[in-house]
Amino acid sequence: MAPDVDIEALGLLDGLEGQARQERADLIAWLLARGFDLDHILGSVAAPLMLAANRVLGDDGDYVSAREVCDETGIDLELLQRLHRAMGLPRIEDPDAAVLLRADAEAATGAKFLLELGIPPDDAVTVTRVMTESLGHAAAILRESALKMVLVPGATEVEIAEASEELARRADPMLGPMMEDLIRLQLRQSFAIEAVNATERAVGGLPGARMVTVCFADLAGFTTLGESLPPEELEHVASMLAQLAHDAALNPVRFVKSIGDAVMLVCFEPAPVLHAALDLSDAAIANGLPPLRIGIATGCAVSRAGDWFGSPVNLASRVTGAARPGAVLAAESTRDAVGGARGLDWTPIGARRLKGVSDEVKLFRVRRLPLNLQV
Repeated sequence: MAPDVDIEALGLLDGLEGQARQERADLIAWLLARGFDLDHILGSVAAPLMLAANRVLGDDGDYVSAREVCDETGIDLELLQRLHRAMGLPRIEDPDAAVLLRADAEAATGAKFLLELGIPPDDAVTVTRVMTESLGHAAAILRESALKMVLVPGATEVEIAEASEELARRADPMLGPMMEDLIRLQLRQSFAIEAVNATERAVGGLPGARMVTVCFADLAGFTTLGESLPPEELEHVASMLAQLAHDAALNPVRFVKSIGDAVMLVCFEPAPVLHAALDLSDAAIANGLPPLRIGIATGCAVSRAGDWFGSPVNLASRVTGAARPGAVLAAESTRDAVGGARGLDWTPIGARRLKGVSDEVKLFRVRRLPLNLQV
């Protein structure tokens, strides 16, 4: 460590005692020897352990102002601010202050290609927001997986920092290609499922709403389960449900989202989502999860930013609330829409008044027919 650096006076060891204090001093010395300057270290005083790994991932301590970014890219300042908010970056209070990490600023300006394609600014901001939200979930899982590898019992802070840096160095070249392949896969599937039809060609645009079948599934007794399980195990249960829902959502069924203890699927055809719901119900039991309550409804809904809005979404949610654990319930709208789909048994359970729905809704319990009766 440079002899003129007093890390204690700088507060870099505040709140640490004994071995933890010595390990932090060793880590600061290691960072300084690796070429990190004090300002960079001080700026990450809460988490210096990951500075080396973060440098590999773009945090080189180089900051720029929003004005500089606008001058370099030609992006309007107001649009840049909107893109930053969509990415979850702090609000720009002073456009002339060098407070933006250059790597983050460049990530925001990456959206410029959307504008060059002719995509309207509002849509470019929406794409950026949705991608940020989705990648945030992926980054959280990657972080957990990476930490399991580097947090070896008894490892010092310097050893963890070295292991993290090496892991980031190995992973960084492949992150971009992996994300590119996945987004292309999703685009191909999305275009294939939402094929342009004659109506859309005639009017030269997308209609405001489409006929879809919506499915919600939630874990019965999840609230009670939360009183007996630690948070980590509860999260594992919810993650397992999301994973099983992804597995059940085979093309043309789409996994839309997970909401705590529930998942949402959607499909333009009713039969595939009914079979997906039954597969999901069986998979939950087979994997030791609590039984699922599943509700399905069909109607016109609007898609915005990957989510769906409209009466069948609300109705499917309410039908789910009326389902018993282990049951798949469908509204009459789905029974009417499915037509002569084979292999399903429909048991009427009467009309119900559901919260937020003006008229009574006829409900049916859906099961698979035994193989010898599937003709």
